[in-house]
Amino acid sequence: MASLAHGVVIGGSVAGLLAARVLLNHADRVTLLERDRLPTAPGPRPGIPQAQHVHALLLRGQQILETLFPSLTADLTAQGALRLDWTADWQFLTAWDWMPQHVSHLEGLICSRPLLEWYLRDRLLQMPGFELQAATTVTGLVFEGKAARVTGVVLAEDGGDQTLAADWVVDASGRNSKLVDWLAAQGLQRPPATTVNSFLGYASRWYQRPSHRPPKGIIVASQPGVTRRGGVLYPVEGDRCVVTLSGIEKDYPPADEAGFLAFAQSLRDPSIAQAMQDWEPISPIHSYRRTDNHWRHYEQLADLPDGVVALGDAVCAFNPVYGQGMTAAALGATLLDRCLQRSATSGQGRRFQKQLAQELLSPWLMATGEDFRWPMTTGDRPGWLSRQFQRYFDRVTQAANHDPQIHCAFIEVAHLTKPPTHLLAPRIAWKALTLP
Repeated sequence: MASLAHGVVIGGSVAGLLAARVLLNHADRVTLLERDRLPTAPGPRPGIPQAQHVHALLLRGQQILETLFPSLTADLTAQGALRLDWTADWQFLTAWDWMPQHVSHLEGLICSRPLLEWYLRDRLLQMPGFELQAATTVTGLVFEGKAARVTGVVLAEDGGDQTLAADWVVDASGRNSKLVDWLAAQGLQRPPATTVNSFLGYASRWYQRPSHRPPKGIIVASQPGVTRRGGVLYPVEGDRCVVTLSGIEKDYPPADEAGFLAFAQSLRDPSIAQAMQDWEPISPIHSYRRTDNHWRHYEQLADLPDGVVALGDAVCAFNPVYGQGMTAAALGATLLDRCLQRSATSGQGRRFQKQLAQELLSPWLMATGEDFRWPMTTGDRPGWLSRQFQRYFDRVTQAANHDPQIHCAFIEVAHLTKPPTHLLAPRIAWKALTLP
């Protein structure tokens, strides 16, 4: 028997869709509220301006989604999604050298963000108890007593604000979340926030890949002290690929035809630029620069009301270049599922936020550790232990450039299927620490 009568989710992107899916395990009815009018087929929408850029579903995120939607891989493959080995089918130039290409069976599900989001939404619409209200703006929360509990949300309507009652509210509204303001309006604490910004910007364009060319991915990393520039060629469904070029410390890629190509030609390897010249462009060039890492520390609030939690970018938004966002949202959703299995009683939301902070710490340190390689990066510098682990991680990466087994371990940690301590295994440590 469901423990909740009605759950409400604010925000219909991947984080909100996954939150709605786990709420269906615990509520008789779940309503997802989305500000945008939603497309009936895979495609971009105004509320996700970054959807035109590369989005990677890391292996850990893929595992979680396959648990929540068991036919996900088969269904998306039928829609044209690719299954590529992360070590065999990708050319990856790290800051030091090329990673070895070899079969590892660390197979990723590769598709565009619009296709994945459309699929999750379509599947949810087929599930009993789920309701989607698009073109709906949430303007506040309904509080009970002295703001001790949230009992619903306030919706903007033409005839005046309306309320929608709920036993549990999940804020998955992304970087633009208003939850902080809604709490402050009740005299509650604002959570402290941490921001780390390397001033990275990127630009992307979609291309038609010749059907006779096998789908392969290319990653060319920036190199501190040498170049701020990097790029990714990311194959997706429909014999297409997305090229995303990035520049750190405000070395932004241009959005004009000639400048975009010249930027690609300036990368440390010509592979991406060569593909761009050989393939047909099928989109404009899209730019995006809101790439700071931003963490709202709800786990530090002693007065967070019962009945409301936040997850996804509404809590912790990462620099998108590291591809952690969708997987972090999946981690938050599966943690919410576990918490609600225990109970939805008093204090459960606060316990959820504390446990979510523990889940987010590892990807946060990996992302910000990379950003702090650059002198212009702003924010609190990592402590001595974090700096030492970053140096060790660099040694592991260099060892992985020449050792397929260490390369696999590197991928497992980067894709969050193994903790960073996995890289402390004796064989890996020996190889890393004895590099010339």
